[in-house]
Amino acid sequence: MKKTLFPIVVLVLAVLSCAPDRDDEFQLPPAPAAPDFSVEMLAGDSNRVVVKDLSEGNFQRLWDFPGGSPKTSARAVDTVLFAKKGEYVITLFVSKKDGSGSPSASKKVVILTDAPVTCTPKMAMLTGDCNPLGKCWTFSRDAGAVKVGPTYDDFSWYTSPANGLQNEQYDDGFCFVFENLVFQNRNNGASVNPWNGYTPQAYDPGVSEFVFLEGTGILGRDQIVLPDDQFMGVWDCDNVLDVVKLTATELIVRGRQRAQNGTPLAQGWFELRFVPQ
Repeated sequence: MKKTLFPIVVLVLAVLSCAPDRDDEFQLPPAPAAPDFSVEMLAGDSNRVVVKDLSEGNFQRLWDFPGGSPKTSARAVDTVLFAKKGEYVITLFVSKKDGSGSPSASKKVVILTDAPVTCTPKMAMLTGDCNPLGKCWTFSRDAGAVKVGPTYDDFSWYTSPANGLQNEQYDDGFCFVFENLVFQNRNNGASVNPWNGYTPQAYDPGVSEFVFLEGTGILGRDQIVLPDDQFMGVWDCDNVLDVVKLTATELIVRGRQRAQNGTPLAQGWFELRFVPQ
């Protein structure tokens, strides 16, 4: 029995003798406090809220406004539009200057009514004079129907040639109806999937709604906002579109390139050119 126990005891002692020394003076820094921010309704507007970062020592910040416009922001103070009534969650993420962590905080805001909508001249051009049948737009067959580049004003990555898109893209109609603000992607049963080698695939986008905002985009441009699961033109373009040009015969929009999960990419913009279908 002694011969059996002896090597076991030696092994235990050897393991214990290799245990690392403790450094009782080393301590992790305390977890950073959650950021503080305020949310106030904009005076005279029941659909816009003003958010303000009240915390100190932030190196970077990122606001997340699901269902709002803009969708995200890095400003210390910003105004957000929630066009549809409902309950929304606003989240602020921050990075601390001392590198101690990246805390976040969230608050709820309740919007009681839908934003009022009138048949303005711009809305009339988008929807076909606001008539009950609406108006459908399709890709232009001219060169430059699709442009892609790294930034908002740089489309150096790609410019489509004349008639350079797929047939399944030219037969798509993107339709806007003023009454009830209805949007429909009439894709004839198939859409080109950019995450699968740009191959057409069976897809039913369904019927949804849209919001047309005047002056809320970059450089004060108007915006078309679609639901997060919808798109206009190309599937990997974001659902918030700046209107570069809108006439009775031409619609040009710009939007961020987005990942398959719907998240806008840090780099990549589209410019898309449409004509009445």
